[in-house]
Amino acid sequence: MKKSKKMLTTMLAAVMTSVLIAGCSPSSTEGNTEGGTTSDEKTKLEVLAVLNSLTKDMDEIPYIQDISEQAGVEIEWTEVRSGWDEQKNPILASGNLPDVFISAIGNDDIATFNSQFLPLGDLIEEHAPNIKRMFEEMPEVKELATTIDGEIYGLPAVLPHRPSSSVIPMMNQEWLDNLGLAAPTTFDELYDVLKAFKEDDPNGNGKADEIPFDWAPDQGPYSAMALIGGFGNYAAHTDWYNTVKGGEHVFLPETEDYKELVTFLHKLYSEGLVNQEVFTQDWAQFFSRSQNTEAATVGFTIGWSFEQRVGSWSDQYEVVTPFAAEEGLAPLWPADPLGMKTQTNKAVITANTENPEAAIKWLDGFYSEEASAQGYYGSFGIGVEQNDNQYTVLAPPEGTSEDEWKWTNSLVDHGLMYIPAELDERIVAPPTVAERMDQDQILTSYYPDVDNVLPPLKFTKEDDNELSIIRTDLDNLISSKWAEWISAGGIEAEWDNYLENLHNMGLARYKEIYQNALDSQY
Repeated sequence: MKKSKKMLTTMLAAVMTSVLIAGCSPSSTEGNTEGGTTSDEKTKLEVLAVLNSLTKDMDEIPYIQDISEQAGVEIEWTEVRSGWDEQKNPILASGNLPDVFISAIGNDDIATFNSQFLPLGDLIEEHAPNIKRMFEEMPEVKELATTIDGEIYGLPAVLPHRPSSSVIPMMNQEWLDNLGLAAPTTFDELYDVLKAFKEDDPNGNGKADEIPFDWAPDQGPYSAMALIGGFGNYAAHTDWYNTVKGGEHVFLPETEDYKELVTFLHKLYSEGLVNQEVFTQDWAQFFSRSQNTEAATVGFTIGWSFEQRVGSWSDQYEVVTPFAAEEGLAPLWPADPLGMKTQTNKAVITANTENPEAAIKWLDGFYSEEASAQGYYGSFGIGVEQNDNQYTVLAPPEGTSEDEWKWTNSLVDHGLMYIPAELDERIVAPPTVAERMDQDQILTSYYPDVDNVLPPLKFTKEDDNELSIIRTDLDNLISSKWAEWISAGGIEAEWDNYLENLHNMGLARYKEIYQNALDSQY
């Protein structure tokens, strides 16, 4: 018998110790029948959604409620806003699952717990005209959604207004102007500029509160790892461990470029040119240090956009072109020439569901044009205004940023939608998004060509499990040494032993699996 919402919530509470989970949105269960319908004959579906901390409860978002009404279903939501990674495996192993997961399940989960999820090919063919149209119009999206065994378990999303790079390098132009400096173009020039930022009071408030260089608490391209392209060989992207060069898999943390980058970053850190809490700060502190201040305090940083990264100080910043590690090198910047529009596994239907037809029909509603137009920026009258066949993104209330407003009123990157190129052109972007797309053009000549970007790869269940085990050990060593070597030094003395340890952990096998996938799929 299918588990009840109460039992699912009990399971969530049992596996959560130190993480916060938002409770299920209230909904009436009076009049339920054994067949899973309420007294008004609506089919009931249990849905677990992983949400941004800003996002309203699903029952408070009009376009999502409209989709449910049109599909004739009642949704019992379980909303998870933090700690999902710790909760996920115990829940999947328990078998006590909702009917649908949204933005919660990845390729690894599908490979490991394959029997817990329904293949969707036939359901889409028979009951999901919007999703079927998406796959017909963009067969590459269908290919991305198809696993190595030829099945579709997770539904993709095609998003609007996506640049080629997830990050931009930004520097405080007002500080440069105040000090009479030009934007740096090499690592040596960057060092000189950061030193001036530290010593010469560029924000003019008479306080030594300037942070010359700050980066994100993770180790991906939002961190200083983005600068590895300065050597002209590789560009890190979302999966910054792995890339390709001339058809060959490259594991970035074992390259000489990585070693040289860490050496340079240690020089900056040791002289106080990097935020000294860069390895201990959390995301809230990372943003607070650059936004909630009486004067701009960060000189150079990396982020999605000015607004996201430095908030009200945005007008002081400009995109700087990537720095060459040495004069004469042609630097690269993280990007995906294939585009960032398509995301996979935004929703899965579990083997628990008693009515998969109702579930896929409900999910299909998210892919209609009107629902898709609201899926990234918010509901009509709140986030978007509809005028015939054009959609205009509305300005947020005074005191609220565009980014905050969309995350409050829609699922954004966590959601399901289909926005092909022609619809993308009919959605009038808000000013900061239009600016971000323009900024992407500044960096275009620094993006690697398609042959030097890791393409989407598919792995067998066995290979995926093996990669996961090896990666855990690699992560632990690489993350600890990244922080240690930048803050305290020692990479030169320890490098050979570090490489030996990586290989003892299975790096050769890890690389072999990646190379085999590259050779067989591309």
